Amino acid sequence: MDKPTLLKRVIMTILTLLVITYVIYVVCRASFTQVRTMTAKETIAYNSITTDAFVIHDEALIRYDGEGIISYMVSDGEKVSINEPVAGVFDSVASAGTKQEAERLRQKINALTTLQSNSDSITRTPDELDNEIANGLIKANTGVNSGDLGSVRSIADGILYSVNERQLVTGKAKDFNDRLNEINQEYNEVSAKLSEGKMNKELKAPCTGYFVSDADGYENLIPVERLEELMPEDIAENKLVAADIPEDIIGKTVSGVYWYIACPVSAEDAIRIKNANSIKLDIPIVSSDKIKAELCSINQKNRTSDAVIILRGTFMNSEMAGLRKARISLILNTYEGIQIPKSAVHEREVTRVVEDKNGKEQKETKTLSGVYVKIGNEVAFRQVIPVYSGEDYIISAINVTGDEMFSEKVGVVQIYDEIITEGANLYDGKIINRTS
Repeated sequence: MDKPTLLKRVIMTILTLLVITYVIYVVCRASFTQVRTMTAKETIAYNSITTDAFVIHDEALIRYDGEGIISYMVSDGEKVSINEPVAGVFDSVASAGTKQEAERLRQKINALTTLQSNSDSITRTPDELDNEIANGLIKANTGVNSGDLGSVRSIADGILYSVNERQLVTGKAKDFNDRLNEINQEYNEVSAKLSEGKMNKELKAPCTGYFVSDADGYENLIPVERLEELMPEDIAENKLVAADIPEDIIGKTVSGVYWYIACPVSAEDAIRIKNANSIKLDIPIVSSDKIKAELCSINQKNRTSDAVIILRGTFMNSEMAGLRKARISLILNTYEGIQIPKSAVHEREVTRVVEDKNGKEQKETKTLSGVYVKIGNEVAFRQVIPVYSGEDYIISAINVTGDEMFSEKVGVVQIYDEIITEGANLYDGKIINRTS
């Protein structure tokens, strides 16, 4: 055999091997599909309405037009009783500052003593306390940036309380006896200095309620007795005008068990609110938690006109005591389940065997919505039970009854399932590779 002929045969053999290798590669690619997955996790979605809110309290102003330096004895949002001193009038800045420092030390002693005495009954977890501390730091930063330094001090005290509670929960501190001894010594020293100064007058709360150290001019603009008469035009921006605040106003007491919120809404939203089983408020500047509220009335001229809804609640802190206007969300329903992209949802016919009333077996077929999940390196179909639908996702129920689950063999998507979000030609039993 001459060399050219041999060379041709070698080349043809190499080409043939390359073709065979490529065919094997294509077959493998077709058999072992690459997919992308996401881990199914529990989430919460809300059906809510966002609206403006005007907060209404029963408020009694506290006045003083004399001479002297005013030093507050209680913090904003703190509950006070009628005739309880809320501020003192001192003859000098030094005396006022000393009184204020003594009051802060007294509050620290009370907080640590209370926490230590209740240490055996603490139920909050480190994670819950970490979340509370983080939210407090965000609020403090917001207060600093807005210049509301009065609220920052109160927030800082709350953060410190949560930090101390966490130390007890995690066992990093058994008690606070040493710290209490230090603060008591400081308190005694400050109290000794206080006796050198002079307090000319005590300013007292005019009624039982929650103390606020300033006024905004909207006090008692809308009497609580008129709430059921309010219409959208009554709470329009040009109608709610703050009054000038007299110079002798040094604070106020927010009284009554309830606060009230008036919100303008459309006729359609009024119907949604009326049919809601419960209402919670999302007011981030007040609390990171959702606040319970009760629907008092829906005020509208007729069923097709805009309305004013009146809500009431009892939750109180310094932010709520001073709140007047805010953009809030009314949470009408809460949905818990697994969030799934709509692009990952497929439809498939599923057949099951059931018994009729005579005990005979018969087949029943139904088109189910579901997702494909990765189990090992195989594909399996899982039914989804939608409880809420967003713009590009659904929430699938986790706790499913037997009636909702069409086939136990198919099952329902569960937490930690690996849901396939990208993949072609998926079916039960298909062998796959995962890319991410």
